[in-house]
Amino acid sequence: MKARPLIVSDCDGVLLHFIAPFVDYLREVHGLTLSMDSFALTGNVKRADGSAVEPKEFPPLLDGFFADWMHNQHPIIGAAGSLGQLAKDCDVVVLTNIADHHAERRTFELARLGMPYRVIGNQGGKGPPMQKLLDEFQPSEAIFIDDLPPNHTSVKAHVPHVHRLHMVAETEVRHLIPQSPDAHARHDDWPAMLSHIETILKG
Repeated sequence: MKARPLIVSDCDGVLLHFIAPFVDYLREVHGLTLSMDSFALTGNVKRADGSAVEPKEFPPLLDGFFADWMHNQHPIIGAAGSLGQLAKDCDVVVLTNIADHHAERRTFELARLGMPYRVIGNQGGKGPPMQKLLDEFQPSEAIFIDDLPPNHTSVKAHVPHVHRLHMVAETEVRHLIPQSPDAHARHDDWPAMLSHIETILKG
């Protein structure tokens, strides 16, 4: 069986909007706000009196969002169509930093939105799971897409031959995230990303 290219994409901020639904969740469920003065969730979640939620209080908020609010996430424009086009000739996997017990729900939600792909939950750097995927698929070409610079650094350290593409699709945080020095290129919308990937695959 001929090897196929492998596309490994992040989810939040690449395939699905996260910031706007998370802001709604914090406000409607907990009476909290999210300040986007810097690109950091911990420390930017504020109470009505302006005080910051303690770092130890943040993980339960994030877990609650994925447990109860994931269905309110909507797709990034062009994501489903672009992946659908690529999936004709490529294997597509979604590698997302989400707790394992939320991965099944995320698989369902993505499929409902036209992205019926395998979802792998992960915690921390994405280099090790990317290495496992390469071992499994033995692809002819591998492309990694993510919005967070540290994940590109991790993949470069573990599997440097993978083509790494930086994407920050959400306008709310785009200006806060500089291009990763460890990514080969950055495109913040799917038409440009698809064009770049198709150029790579054509050699």
